[in-house]
Amino acid sequence: MSFISTGSSNLDRFLRGGIRTGIITNIFGESGSGKSQFCFSICANALKKYKDVKLIFIDTSGNFRPERILDITDDHNLDKILYNIHYIRPYSIKDQFEAIKKIYEIKPKLVIIDTLTSLISLETKNISRHLILMKFLHELAHNAINNNCAIVTTNMVRNIIYENGVYKTINNTEVHKKNIKLQREFMGKSVSLSIHLKLKFEILSISNNIYKVSFLQPFMNDSTVFRITKEGIL
Repeated sequence: MSFISTGSSNLDRFLRGGIRTGIITNIFGESGSGKSQFCFSICANALKKYKDVKLIFIDTSGNFRPERILDITDDHNLDKILYNIHYIRPYSIKDQFEAIKKIYEIKPKLVIIDTLTSLISLETKNISRHLILMKFLHELAHNAINNNCAIVTTNMVRNIIYENGVYKTINNTEVHKKNIKLQREFMGKSVSLSIHLKLKFEILSISNNIYKVSFLQPFMNDSTVFRITKEGIL
């Protein structure tokens, strides 16, 4: 097992060394909570630390920004960056499953999947949605262990309200109107069955670019803060 730095010494200490190889680290949080920026930062730090390292970035939502990785590495050789990052843009669940087969072929140090459930939520519903997600994560876990690579997935949240004895999903307009801040990871129980480490990201101050990260699995009742700057995660 080895570690990839997040770029923040404080966050690396919090994670007991950084992002670990051989396991799946899942990150969830609301839009704008720093999930994608965190992924760009660990990509950049892997490129800086390891010579000729190979990375895979599976982008289901169109969030990939190679210019951010260039900023963080402070290396403006775009061709070099893109040579080391194998970028995959799946448009279907089938594409997403095909993408992880590249792990055995490329032997990457790091795999990013941003976002884990977006395509699954578009194409399926009810119990089939959970079964497909669990099958995907099961295969992903095998890849992490057998190839000793770090796998980082991001996921979204749902706004929840408890009303008349029932949990209901509500939209962002209702959240602000009712001043509700109860959020759960989308398909969180199914995600938890196969991932090894789960982190929750929260926005503390958008104007000051300050964010909070907490351990959810294993639950440690522990959290810390980080900042997002042009140079990455601090």
